[in-house]
Amino acid sequence: RALIDIGGAFDIPMLKSYGYLNVTLNADIFSFRAGISLFDGALSSHVSVTWNWDLTFFKMELRDMNFLEIVKIKQVLFMYDTRAPVSYAIFQCKIQVLFINLAAKVEIRGNEIDFAVTLDLALVETTVSGHAVVASKFEDSEFDIS
Repeated sequence: RALIDIGGAFDIPMLKSYGYLNVTLNADIFSFRAGISLFDGALSSHVSVTWNWDLTFFKMELRDMNFLEIVKIKQVLFMYDTRAPVSYAIFQCKIQVLFINLAAKVEIRGNEIDFAVTLDLALVETTVSGHAVVASKFEDSEFDIS
């Protein structure tokens, strides 16, 4: 049962503009989604947040942020989930400035970390990626990254 469940939208076809908002709040979760697009997408943005009150899940995502076709934030995502047997967290972003694209991603699953960074300059694309396993032995006070 929702304690709060709000939704709304607007549309102005003559200006090629629209927006929306959804908010849900109940005993288990808080959820917020909103977006706006003005003048056929010349300025736009979308955001969503989902948060379980027991702190087992959180997700925040910004996407499609467009500033006059010069800077585009395609996605910024942060999420963690501890409901599964192995905890999981991710940070991911994709940004474009004129013709330069930058993408970065870090995933943590249990004691393993995967990461990748990609720079695309239209003619040349470079990616750096890696994998790490973090292990600690508290009884010996050792710390190892391999």
